[in-house]
Amino acid sequence: MEQMGRSVMDDRQTRRRIVAGSGALGGAAMLAACGQAGGAATGGQVGTGGAKGTALFWQWGAGYVDGFQSLVNEFNEKKNGVTIAFDPGVVSAGSTNYWDKLTAAMAGSVGPDVFLMNTNARTWATQGQMRPLDDLIKKDKASQDQNGSTLKAFKDWYDMGGKQMGWAWDYSTIITLVNVGHLKEAGLKPPAELGDKWDWATYREYAQKMNKPGTRFGGFADAAYETGWLNFVRANGGDFFSDDRKRCTLGDPKCIEAVEYLSNLVLKDRFAPTRQEITAKVAKVDMFVNGDASMTTNGDWNMTDVTKRAPANLEWDVAPIPFKAGKTGNSANLRGLVINSASKNIEQAFEWMKFCLTKPVQDRIPKLFGEVPARLDSANDIYASSEKAGPPKGRASLKPAILATKALPALDKVPPADFHNISTPIINDIWDGKVSVRDGMTRAQTEINALIQQRGT
Repeated sequence: MEQMGRSVMDDRQTRRRIVAGSGALGGAAMLAACGQAGGAATGGQVGTGGAKGTALFWQWGAGYVDGFQSLVNEFNEKKNGVTIAFDPGVVSAGSTNYWDKLTAAMAGSVGPDVFLMNTNARTWATQGQMRPLDDLIKKDKASQDQNGSTLKAFKDWYDMGGKQMGWAWDYSTIITLVNVGHLKEAGLKPPAELGDKWDWATYREYAQKMNKPGTRFGGFADAAYETGWLNFVRANGGDFFSDDRKRCTLGDPKCIEAVEYLSNLVLKDRFAPTRQEITAKVAKVDMFVNGDASMTTNGDWNMTDVTKRAPANLEWDVAPIPFKAGKTGNSANLRGLVINSASKNIEQAFEWMKFCLTKPVQDRIPKLFGEVPARLDSANDIYASSEKAGPPKGRASLKPAILATKALPALDKVPPADFHNISTPIINDIWDGKVSVRDGMTRAQTEINALIQQRGT
């Protein structure tokens, strides 16, 4: 899901965007939709044994279409009695926001049986729009093994009052992109070779040594939470919310220290561009591939962008977000598959979900989608290997980021857009030098906590 209200465009491809939905469903897709007479006829009850029939699958990313179409075709060719109906057009036509379209379809009993979920998971589960999976997992040993193979953050994220509401699929790492030519020019060692010595002090030192005023910036300090400051906050032991998601904690000294470190790179050191300077260069991927910035912090999806767009003479690599006291930070959209609470095709939907978490499928996620597989074995064996997943060669250095992964900030009763509408303008003012870090972060915490008190937890 694209970060809501982010301050600087980060060059996400269409596969990363929440894009427009399509017109009416057609043919088999309509018949498979939960709540329809046709859907009930093809559906089966939980516990009936071998599932038969059709389940309808939706997902939001236009850039995910080819990958999911390939997997749907492979699943259906197995002819195991279950067919997955997949309508690629749901994300690529019309003018309605995907999530609004999904909400309307579910309210009208024509929504999908199974769909891809993102940071909306906790609010949607609270509203009763997702079916718990515990009974399905309990009766199936293979699914229990699959469920235990994933990154622990998924279990925490999709747990609602002791019930598992989602099935892990994939996520992203947040990386430091590095211009290797600029490193060599400055006589610096690649960050991917430094381990946890690639820390905040080293990042600032590298930014200073590669900085050429008027020509290029040595570093980058991102005012966007997903690809920027929140990762430094978490590396420093702070967070957006308390562990129980009952309080905003942005005013904590650890949060203030991290944001002050980054904003100083922009406002005091001038080793990193202002938001206005980034906009003037279009966006940060443009700055990186054009040599205007020696280092940037990005989502790993930008590795594909750089591979496609980089000039032939650009040698580049990646490293994790710089460490603080031996710890890095990685804030991820933990994408999972969920079942519509009104679905009549429950077992059919779960067969598709189990297929998606098999190792052969998960092993292909880096190539098909450019993301990190939810399974830890696939993430470490494939995603973190440049030989298997492709360039850059520093992929193995991202293993600490995988282990440090935490879900993007979320509350059970307040949609992410609502609290980011408070924090993002304040963060932008900090980056622009209009408010001090301490005053800004404290104000964001106070206003968000007032919102939580109003809406409840």
